[in-house]
Parts: sequence; structure tokens; C-alpha cells
Amino acid sequence: MTYDRQRQTPHANAAILQPAKARAPRLRLGLTMAVSLMGVSALALPAWAQSTPVATTETASDSRADASVAEVVVTAEKRTSTVQKTPISLTVVTGAELQARGIADLMSLAQEVPGVSFKTSGPGQTEFEIRGLTSTGGESPTVGFYLDDTPLTAPAMAQNGKVVIDPSLYDLARVEILRGPQGTLYGAGSMGGTIKLVTNQPDLNNFQVSAESVDSGTDGGGFNHTENAMLNAPIAPGVAALRVIATDKYIEGWIAREVLSPFPLETDNGNSRGDVAAAPVAEKYDDSNWERLQGGRAELAVQPISNLTITPGILYQKITQGGPNTIDSPPGNEVHYQPFDVAEPFSDAFSLGTLNVNYEAPAFTVTSATADWSRQQFQTQDISEAMQDYIGGFLGPPQDFPFSTAAGGLGAGSISEYDKTNQISEEVRVNSKGDAPFQWLIGAFYSSFNAKSHVYSYYDGFTALFGTNNLADNHRLLNLSQDAVFGEASYKIDSQLKATVGLRYFNYQSNSITSVSGVSANGTSAPLYSNASNSGVTPKFDLSYTPHNDLLVYATAAEGFRPGGPNSPIPSSCDAALGTLGLKAAPTQFGPDSVWSYELGEKAKFFQQRLTVDGDVYYEDWSGVQQEVAPACGFKFTANAGRATIYGAELETSLKLTSELTLSENAGYTHAVNSTTEVGAGVTAGQRLLDVPDYTSNTTLVYSHRLNDMYRVVGRVTNSYVGSMQDITYARNTLPSYDLVDLRAGLLTEKWSAYLFVNNATNTHALLSDTGALSANVSTFNRVTTNQPSTIGIDLSYKY
Repeated sequence: MTYDRQRQTPHANAAILQPAKARAPRLRLGLTMAVSLMGVSALALPAWAQSTPVATTETASDSRADASVAEVVVTAEKRTSTVQKTPISLTVVTGAELQARGIADLMSLAQEVPGVSFKTSGPGQTEFEIRGLTSTGGESPTVGFYLDDTPLTAPAMAQNGKVVIDPSLYDLARVEILRGPQGTLYGAGSMGGTIKLVTNQPDLNNFQVSAESVDSGTDGGGFNHTENAMLNAPIAPGVAALRVIATDKYIEGWIAREVLSPFPLETDNGNSRGDVAAAPVAEKYDDSNWERLQGGRAELAVQPISNLTITPGILYQKITQGGPNTIDSPPGNEVHYQPFDVAEPFSDAFSLGTLNVNYEAPAFTVTSATADWSRQQFQTQDISEAMQDYIGGFLGPPQDFPFSTAAGGLGAGSISEYDKTNQISEEVRVNSKGDAPFQWLIGAFYSSFNAKSHVYSYYDGFTALFGTNNLADNHRLLNLSQDAVFGEASYKIDSQLKATVGLRYFNYQSNSITSVSGVSANGTSAPLYSNASNSGVTPKFDLSYTPHNDLLVYATAAEGFRPGGPNSPIPSSCDAALGTLGLKAAPTQFGPDSVWSYELGEKAKFFQQRLTVDGDVYYEDWSGVQQEVAPACGFKFTANAGRATIYGAELETSLKLTSELTLSENAGYTHAVNSTTEVGAGVTAGQRLLDVPDYTSNTTLVYSHRLNDMYRVVGRVTNSYVGSMQDITYARNTLPSYDLVDLRAGLLTEKWSAYLFVNNATNTHALLSDTGALSANVSTFNRVTTNQPSTIGIDLSYKY
């Protein structure tokens, strides 16, 4: 595959990329205008006296509702409410909206949501952050990830981060993204926020069928296809029903893997990579990062009596990929260059069993959610060039240490990682019902999480140098159990003012074993045993004021928490590099961290509900930050890097310009920096936190016109902007900002729809994340995750 020169070309080295500053004034102006609009809302209270009732999704086809922005039902507070009546910052996208927008994966959704960032290497390899609380260090995520009431904890020790599963989004009721600490209701893994996927439940009375086929072609890639299907079948009408969903997706790769012969040696005395783009190509694989997703889920709902529902469910999914979505920088072409033919496959298999029970009493609801899941990830990474550079630096100049094994080089080498996680969890909660001034919720939670990681490399080229081919054989086991009790209570002081208090008492017990051997560990080390325990209380306080049905103002203070854990041993070859950080040795453990968040927000509607304006400002004080430290030797560890200060704002607006034209704007600003200097952690005050863009913005214009009683045409254009951010590999790198434009047009009826779409219409070459090496990072090149080039296709769906 040759590089498409029409795509926006990245700079030669991601380590020296600088942010595109020209976009910041534009977004600052947008935010200033939005804040001014929020101020106008406070002055426009009298105008709300003529407002119409809230529109719901059920009445969206009504002519009156078509002229207003529809409400969406949510369960963010583990009770039924609506977006506009829930006093927290959240984004909700319904399943119908996901399909209308053509969003098929969580990363695409995250690029359109303010306050959310990510680092990724490809499908099933994405770590999410919310409001600047990065998960780079430690063993626990900062963002909770839920499927209905099941917490899906990320792998604790995976080298590619706290990566969540990448499920099919077909036949979801909605996705709820909650910003800010959600520790009271969702636990310690939600100190930055929570992402919650809510599925459609079986319909006890109606037979339903739906299907979708998406076919497309990618510039520089090939043919892609996705098939989705759903069947809802009442077994005994009104008593039992089965709902089954299946997905088969294939994405043709667009990144080439080229094997060069001879592979160019480093230049500038080993400080710069050779000219790989000009070297002879011995083997070429045009679609190295192809992807296949296959899976499905099934739920059986049984209602033996009118107020009792029992729902067992299963889910299985497997992702396989020929290689990661990463290119080499330099040179920045859509190619991974290799001295030897070493494949880099990836697989991610996930299975889940659930049992949910819901009992509706006249005055309260009882819910029990039981889950048992397991996940297995496997990946292989080519390390031939990295090890040649790393080891060759100790043996002499590059010209005396060529790649060929026959000439004294190391030859081909790879490193593999196997991560297996499983968790059993149980939550029982009881919440009040009705409209009484006093509302309450109490619950208890237990989980047992187990993780195993095996990283190994048996490199034949090392035998001549070190007498063994065992470069690394590292095993880690982690067992983490937690139990908690939690509750929230709210009281309406009067018809307009409501106070809410929440508390969660938690207790963690963890133990781990780490065993390493090989050249990287200077032989075989004794197993490292570690035990840790944490307990405490995370509170939440909220005060909301509703002067009118179309205005909600709220203030929230909440604490989030994350447990500590052990570090992997760092080899003695890193002693000199650690010395530059003022350390004699890397810490064997790291402690817990916590955050206090303070938020002021509003949710308002204007002009007979044609305009919604949801905005907030927040400040976060993060203490004991679990920070990943990367000394110059290439091996990383986690340290508690003092404190961090984060503040920002988020805004979501939607305006019905006419009954047929809707303009939406979502924007976010995040200022996230270390507030203290910690020499041992390699951070200084004022330094930006990793993987956090400064600005994000999403602008969407939708045109919907009814041709007649049967047909409707829809057109949509979306621009998503993500600001610059910093990542870390061998050293800190700055990734530039980028814009992505999507176009979509369709013809719809009550039963079927047909869309034509162009994703990434401008063929933008965005650099999403730097990918750390499984072995050792080197200074001569980075591997950078890139986005899918311009993709044109058709999306057909049918429902009955």
C-alpha cells in the first residue's frame, strides 16, 4: 500500500509535534458565547411562563413534539428520571440516535462527548478518561464501565492500559456517560465518571425482529461489512420472552506492514532512525490491521407475578485483529516497518453471565444484580528494531552492529502478553418510589476480581550475548475483593429546592505475586509478594434548585477514590536512569489516590423547548496521583506523584432552528496539570496530565423532512474537534489537534431505513495515541495509533 498523499500528513516525529494553536481562539470564542447564553438563561425566567410540556421520545412523531427537543429517560442515579431533571453532568445517546448517527463503537462516541478522552491501540484496546483524571498509572481505572448493572472492571496489569471491552452497540436502549466522581453509587473505579451501556429488555407481549447491514469501502483499505440482527419472541405472552442479538463485523485493514531488506541502520551515532521509507521492500502486507468481531447476547425475561421480573442473560464476544492500528513515526506514513517478518496478532474474548431480579412493591423497588464474567486478551509485538537499538547502544556504534544475525546482530524477536481477568459481583439495593418529599436508596455490593498477566519473550538472538534466549518471562497474579454499603437520600425542602446526601463505605483487600526471570531481570528473581488493604467513606452532597420546569440549577461536591497496589520489579540496569530522578530504586508499591470534585451546573430550556442549554463548570483537587513514571531505561513504574489540579467547563446545546432543522453544539475545556513537583516521579508543577485534550468540540446539523405519510429524508453533517494532548513513551510527546467530518443522508419509513455515509470525509490523518512498547521504549521512533481513512458506504436496516 502506498501512502495517500491527499490525507493530512503528520510531522516526521511525534515527539516534536506541537498543538495546532489556531483552533484554540475559535473554541474559546464558542465557549464565551455559550457562557453568555447561560447568563441570558438566568435573565429569561419570565419567558418560561409560556413553555409547553416536556416532549418524550414516544411523542416525537407528534407535530408539536417535532418543534421541540425531546426528553430522554435515564437511570444514572439508579432510579428512573430524565436528563433534564437529573442534577449531574451527563450525556445520554439513545440506541435510535446511535443508529441514526452511524456510531458503532465507543471510541467514535467518545470523540463527540465533552469531557471524555481516551488512549487506544485499536478495538478492545481503548482506555477512557473523564475530566482529566487519567488512568496512566496504577492498576485500577478512573472511569467505571457498566453493562446495565454489571461492572466490567478493566485488566489490572495489561501493558496497553485499563482497556475496556469494545462491544457491539446494536439494540441498546441508550449509553449514559456520567461526568465527575460517581463513588457513592458506582464505587471506586468511577472517580472520574462512569460509562453505562443500557440494553433493551425483552418485550413480554410483542414479537419483534430487526436487522442491519452496513457495507463500506476505505480509502487505502478495502471492503468492510457489518451484519446485526435482533429477535424478540414472547414465549408465554405477558409472562416470558426471549431477546437475542447477534453481530458479525469485518473491517479491512488500511495500515501496511513492510519488511525491509536490508533494514537501514540508525544514523547520527544511533540517535536517529534510518530512512526506512526509502529502503527496499522484501515483503508487504497491505491490510495488517484487519479486524473481525463476532458475538451476541441473549436475555430471558420471566414475570411469574405482575410485580416480579427475573432476567437471566448471557453475552459472548470475540475480537481478532491482524495487527494494531499503529504507524511508525518517523516517517509518519501509514506503514509499520520491520527488519524481519514478525506478525502482531491480537485477540480479545469476553463472556458474561447475569441474573437480575426486580421486585416492585407499592412503596419501594428491590433490585438484585448478579454477574460472573471472564475476559482473555492476547497480543504479540515485534521488538526486533527496538531491541537492536536498545542492546546495540551498549555494544558499539550502529555500523558495527547490523541487524543480520549472520553479521552479529540479534535477528528477529517478538514479545507476547496474555491477560486473563474474571470477576464475580453482586449488588442488592432498595429504593423508594413515588413523589414524596423524602426519597431514599440503600444498597450493598460485593465483588471478587482476579487478574493474571504473563509477558514473555524468548529471543534466540540473545543466546550468543547472554547465554540464554530468555529475554523476559514475567508472571503477575492479582486478587482484589471489595465490599461496600451505600446510600443516598434526598429531601425536597420546598417545591423548588432539593438537597441530596450520599455515602459509600468501602473495604478493599488485595494480594499479588510477581515473578520475573530472564535477561531483563538479570536472571531469576525471588517472587515478590504484596498485600494491601484500603477502607473509608466517599461522600456526596448535592443541592438543586428548580424555579420552573424548564430550569434546573445544581451544585455538587463529591469524593472519588482508587486503591493502591504493587509495582513490577525494575531491573538493576535502570539504576543510573533512576538516579537521575533522585531514586536509588523504584518503589515496590504505590498508595491510594483520591479526588474532591466541586461542580456548578444548569439545565435549561427556552423558546417553548426549542432550545436546550446544559452547562457546568467544575474544579477537582486530586491528591496522591497514581502517575506512570518512564525513566530513560525504558521500564515504567507507578508512583504517587503529589497533587494535581483540574478545572474546566462543559456545554451541550441543541436548537430547533425550524421544525426540520436542528443544530447541536457540544464543547469542553479541561485544564489538567500537576500542582506539585515530585522529582522521584519525574513530574513538575504545571506539567500537563497525560492523555487529556485541552479542548473538544462537536458540531452537528441535522435536516429532517417528511416527504409524505410514509417517507422521510434525513441529512446530517458532523464535525468533531479534539485538541492537542500529551502522551508518554520513551519521553513525553505532544499529539496535535485534529478535526473529523462525517456526512450522512438517508431515506426512512416506519419499518426500514437506507443511509449513504462518508466517515472522515476530509480524509484527515489523525494521531490518536502513542503506543508504549511491551519490551522497552526507544528514542529513535514511536508507534502511533491512527484513525480510519475516508470510508464511504451504505447502511440498511429493517424492523418489524
